[in-house]
Amino acid sequence: MRNYRAQDRDSVINLLAQLVATEGKPVKPRLLKLFLTKIRKNGGVVLVSEVDGKIVGTAGGYIVRPTSNVDGEHFGFIEFLIVDPSYRRLGIGGALLKELITRLAFKGVNEICLEVDPRNEAAVNLYSKFGFTTSYAVMQLTLNPSKDEPKPYKPILVASHKLQPGRFGK
Repeated sequence: MRNYRAQDRDSVINLLAQLVATEGKPVKPRLLKLFLTKIRKNGGVVLVSEVDGKIVGTAGGYIVRPTSNVDGEHFGFIEFLIVDPSYRRLGIGGALLKELITRLAFKGVNEICLEVDPRNEAAVNLYSKFGFTTSYAVMQLTLNPSKDEPKPYKPILVASHKLQPGRFGK
């Protein structure tokens, strides 16, 4: 596992396209590139996992600024975590998640949030294993949907994890 580098862009974009397609959204590579740039420019962390020189997983998150939680603490947001289907159930997702949490904690985050499709049981189980709990569900209404937009839009669970002192580098 290592930090994302510029030459990783196409491989990471391909993985992100798989994630977006799984969520039932239209894949727009140009937007995925902008999305990746936004995370990196906002002090975020983007990690990649390689097997024999091939990028098989990626995870990214950032600190939400200047927003803080009700206790005045800054929180992080995990924007994505995806592992190539051929390399799942090998511990890659867990390793990426653990490292991403550690890096966000090192940046001063006290709480981390993420969004996950509740029907993605593997992802929900992984996040739960790391201490994430469901905070609330997001409901969405798409006005004037494009013809490519599937209906109805999938529900999303928002989960959060309050970091404990001494765990994940805090």
